[in-house]
Amino acid sequence: MVKLEPALMTGTWYATDKEAAVVVRLELSENDDGVVVRAFGDSDGRPYDWGEVRATLYGSSTTATQAMAFSALYDFGAMTALLAAYAKQGILVLDTFTVFKEPTVKDDSGRADYFSREFFHR
Repeated sequence: MVKLEPALMTGTWYATDKEAAVVVRLELSENDDGVVVRAFGDSDGRPYDWGEVRATLYGSSTTATQAMAFSALYDFGAMTALLAAYAKQGILVLDTFTVFKEPTVKDDSGRADYFSREFFHR
């Protein structure tokens, strides 16, 4: 397996929409295990830290040497959020797929699973 160069993806990314619905900031960094992502949601106008998870990097082809996309999975217990993003011309496009697990006694909200797309800049 080829290790992709992560430079295009790493760093801090900010939502272009100040009223972003799901993620307002992303921090991607490299460590000994590869690349990790730290996502921040919005909580009453303040960033809410989702924590750090491992990211899987993708190139634009089987011969690529530089990463241009990533995916990462957050498991919050009652729900999961799959982040899938790609960078192009200095913009990061983030698709988030949110899945609510079977309702429990604590969460009988009946919320629908949903998709969102947001745009980020450095």
